Amino acid sequence: MQIGFIGLGIMGKPMCANLLKKNMDVCISSSTTSTNQDLKKQGANVMDSYSEVANNSEVLVLMLPNSQDVHDVMIKHQLYESLKPNAIVVDMSSITPDMSKQVAEALRTAGSEYIDAPVSGGEEKAVEGTLSIMVGGSEGSVGKVRPLLDIMGASVTHVGEVGLGNATKLVNQVIVANNIAALSEGVAVAKSLGLDLDTMYEAIKGGLAGSSVMDAKTSRMINDDYAPGFKLDLHMKDLNNAFESLESSDQSLPITSKTKEIMSKLIDEGKGGNDHGGLYEYYK
Repeated sequence: MQIGFIGLGIMGKPMCANLLKKNMDVCISSSTTSTNQDLKKQGANVMDSYSEVANNSEVLVLMLPNSQDVHDVMIKHQLYESLKPNAIVVDMSSITPDMSKQVAEALRTAGSEYIDAPVSGGEEKAVEGTLSIMVGGSEGSVGKVRPLLDIMGASVTHVGEVGLGNATKLVNQVIVANNIAALSEGVAVAKSLGLDLDTMYEAIKGGLAGSSVMDAKTSRMINDDYAPGFKLDLHMKDLNNAFESLESSDQSLPITSKTKEIMSKLIDEGKGGNDHGGLYEYYK
């Protein structure tokens, strides 16, 4: 199977590397020379352009920052016209469900298939190949690419038709954002009460307060380590997508609205490129 990979940033690069470790035939094109060089050493075929990548792909994986990027690459610049006949696009970007449906329709018209398969887990799980992957698309298409998804993720769940993968991701991002806010507030309380933060973590991690967020982010808060595993401004993008997707409903999100307010303040201070665990800085 010939695989193309477009979007080789913090998440995409290690995801691509995991495919290469399994001796997959992968072609890439990155605007970052060092990324091309690193992945070429691991066995990737470096192409001169996205269109050349698409032309050599039976399966094209996308891992782009936002809805507009996916729209521009696939529709505005008509990359779908460069795909092999009957190619499958596996869009692992976190975008709006509506954008997933738009791209899927454009690809169907051109004779290609589309799956939305956003991920959760951040850079660490991307490196480990243990991401949680939420997949929207037809049973047939998902079945064809399932072996690739299993290489990149420890949990691959088919949640329904196109668009529902990204709908599920929006739920994930709302919960994660509010978990980080709750953890930040808890750490702030612990510090104010004079607790040793490492001991506090050990004492409560096995109880009801324990979570994957606590395991992944507590040490970052203790050590002021905000090198991005998942950037704060990208998480804000996901929350904006959630609110946009709910515009036609009467659903209110008061807790998430407050978390967004905190994130916005930090982003306005120039901290949007920090890890989303840096939300704790609001309390400092």
